[in-house]
Amino acid sequence: MKETRDSAVREPENRANVNLSFYDEAFMARLQKLEGYCREAGRKDLLEQLASIRAYLASEKFSVAVVGEFNRGKSTLVNRLIEQDIIPTSDIPTTALPIYISGGEQESLVLKTANEQKRYQVEEKSWEAIEEERKKFAGAKGEILLKRNCSLLMENDLEIIDTPGVNSQIRGDLSMAEQALSGCDCAILPMAAIAAFSESEKLFLQERLLMKKVPRIMVVLTKLDLVDEKQRLSVVESVQRKLEAMEAEIPLYLSAENMVEGWEDRSGTEAIRKQILAWLHESSHIQLKKERASQEMKAVSSDLAAVYQCQLDIIEEKEEKRKETAEQSKQKLIRSAQIQWDALEIDMLNRCNQNFEWIRSMTEERQQDVIEKLTLELSHVTNPKDWWEKDYPYRIKMEMISLGNVLENNLQGFYTRDINWLNRLLQEKYSSAVPPQNQRIAEKNIFRAPMEQQAVELENMKRSRLISRVGTGVATVGGYLIGGLIGLSPIGMAVGIGGGILSEVFMNKRVESQKRELTRVIREELPGVFSSSIETVERNIRDVYISTIRTMKQTCSDWVKVKCDAIDAAQKQADDPKREEAVRRKLAELRETGI
Repeated sequence: MKETRDSAVREPENRANVNLSFYDEAFMARLQKLEGYCREAGRKDLLEQLASIRAYLASEKFSVAVVGEFNRGKSTLVNRLIEQDIIPTSDIPTTALPIYISGGEQESLVLKTANEQKRYQVEEKSWEAIEEERKKFAGAKGEILLKRNCSLLMENDLEIIDTPGVNSQIRGDLSMAEQALSGCDCAILPMAAIAAFSESEKLFLQERLLMKKVPRIMVVLTKLDLVDEKQRLSVVESVQRKLEAMEAEIPLYLSAENMVEGWEDRSGTEAIRKQILAWLHESSHIQLKKERASQEMKAVSSDLAAVYQCQLDIIEEKEEKRKETAEQSKQKLIRSAQIQWDALEIDMLNRCNQNFEWIRSMTEERQQDVIEKLTLELSHVTNPKDWWEKDYPYRIKMEMISLGNVLENNLQGFYTRDINWLNRLLQEKYSSAVPPQNQRIAEKNIFRAPMEQQAVELENMKRSRLISRVGTGVATVGGYLIGGLIGLSPIGMAVGIGGGILSEVFMNKRVESQKRELTRVIREELPGVFSSSIETVERNIRDVYISTIRTMKQTCSDWVKVKCDAIDAAQKQADDPKREEAVRRKLAELRETGI
């Protein structure tokens, strides 16, 4: 039996003799036969899955996919692993396409799309150029290939993949992350310590990593420096308990050193590197690779078996009942699917409406806080008109941007949770999934756009106060002059000082009157500003959920069409005894051998 596709594998001096590609003649023959069945059945989608399996088995690189939600420190971790600050990092989603990083003496940076490859200099400004180019093919598939002169990558045939955040809902980021996962040997899931192990992260770990049989999985806790030192150990132990409860061997590492006492062996980039290389050299690696490929092939076999079973049911019917049975089977299939679609639609809309309840509850609390904050600030200003025209719009803008960020982050998590739930059901019934919608849920432009501000006619108190003080000064000076001439200085001074006091009292009353007026306007105006923005957010959310439902129905409809086409094909070929024999043989092979 042939062990590898290519016996001439480069062996670095400090690397053990490890072949990462897999070749088993009998196994590959099964794969080839399954590909033939898919072609005959016209299932291009299944052929694409098998092509991915074939590429995965043939790969001679150990592929590490860094996946997870955005703003969890994925790109920062990748930079630390390769000891080069080359991948852009930020508190907002920056990785828009998967970045495949491998070793090479000749460094290069390539943007690869379906139609072309474009090369760039390996420098910081190239990322901006790539982003501009990427916008031209928005929604299309693409990837970035980066070669670095890095000993870790070169000496171990290692490939690291930095992926888009799976909950950003920008450019189908979940599907791009899954693309990277489909061919990886190891997955690293960074979780931010300040909000570790969210429900969406738990579902992603269960459904996208464990159920997909990714050979090796590691969770890395990032941003521990943002957690109070006294709370760090409890955070780490909480994540550890949750991982243990999943009954899977998933080690937990900390991204930075000297953060938690007792975790020194699993802290820092070097510890993470050692674990990756240990997995690479394990003798069980090839077996894990084979098991994963086998599971994916069985899923394809199961899908094909259902098609052949449907055909066989029609063929076995007597001629006079065959057409009637075929039509009944199709109608039953359509009705059953329609009932399921309707139920899923209702459930998704209910989940959407639950988001509205959360938005209203959270916004009402935030709205009251903002009103109190602004009215308190207003109470301390000396020129209400100036504050109203200059400071107030800026304060409102910043408060609304802050609200937009909070809504965006939470709503993306809610949507990821709901689409994971939907995809789990679709996977069980239709062996398919719905990608996230390619748009933001809380459109941030509505929080940054200039808002209409009520026109309030106010006297410029700064100018009035100045005129008043000039007049008072004149009276005071006049008092001194007159007093000096006629010998009545005390009276002149009293007139000047008294005039100043009376003027200040009068001005303060006018300022307080303006403050009361503006306070009233703020309390009446702000609820409308919040309400208008939230209505737009809710409309965006509903559009996203409805678009997801529409895509879900199309996915299910395509599934039903495949089944109905199989029924029609079986009916037309039912009189051919060779056809019945062939269908039985294929069905038996698919079920018994578990190709």
